[in-house]
Amino acid sequence: MILIDDVVMGIAIATLFIGSFEDIKSREVDRFLFIPLVLVGSIGMFFEQASPSLAILPVILFPVVLFFSLFIKFVPWFYALVGIATFAVFLYISPPGYFLDLAVILLIYLLGLGEKFFGAGDIKAMLAICTGFASPFIYDFVKPTFAQSIFPFDFGFLFTVSIVSMFSVFYVLVMNMRGGQHVNAASFFSFGYDEDKLKKNPERYSVRQFKGSQIMVYRLPFIVPIFIGFLIVSAFGNWFIL
Repeated sequence: MILIDDVVMGIAIATLFIGSFEDIKSREVDRFLFIPLVLVGSIGMFFEQASPSLAILPVILFPVVLFFSLFIKFVPWFYALVGIATFAVFLYISPPGYFLDLAVILLIYLLGLGEKFFGAGDIKAMLAICTGFASPFIYDFVKPTFAQSIFPFDFGFLFTVSIVSMFSVFYVLVMNMRGGQHVNAASFFSFGYDEDKLKKNPERYSVRQFKGSQIMVYRLPFIVPIFIGFLIVSAFGNWFIL
């Protein structure tokens, strides 16, 4: 018998796989790609409760509302205002005890402010996952300790994605070393300016000024670490807590 958990997991893996492929290829993700995960995930979250109750509905709908707000182009200050105002409203109408869950989801949303840390597609992916999953031990591959179980899935997911993303600096460093570049602090996040490389793959780099010269900052396909982070937390939960 196929459970709704399995359906949501299947949609999550399929869309994250497609999104990773698109992000690697063009650094862009279809803006509608994660809508099925949000819709099916929110329904699944409601009916997966021991006794479905409308009281929990605001907690489920908070990431959904933030997700669909990303289809509107806000200026940065208004983007932040939308997130904070929505958080205040949903915190007020949610049952007690969900502050941390809602706060982490707000933090994920605010990481898209001005698209300086994550692009809109990355934030949509993370909000879609937060909509469809609540338990940090989706398939119970490991037995959670009490300390691990008190932290919500959203917290472990965001932390794990951040750790996985940090490993990208080593990829840039290795590529610089292979290219014979002088190793310095900039070698972890950028390449020396190369017009031919930029023309060949313009989507992979953004040109910046650094200490009076031009550098090419590598644009990480963030859907990939989001996908990897999701798989890790799905299997091992809040692995970073003893």
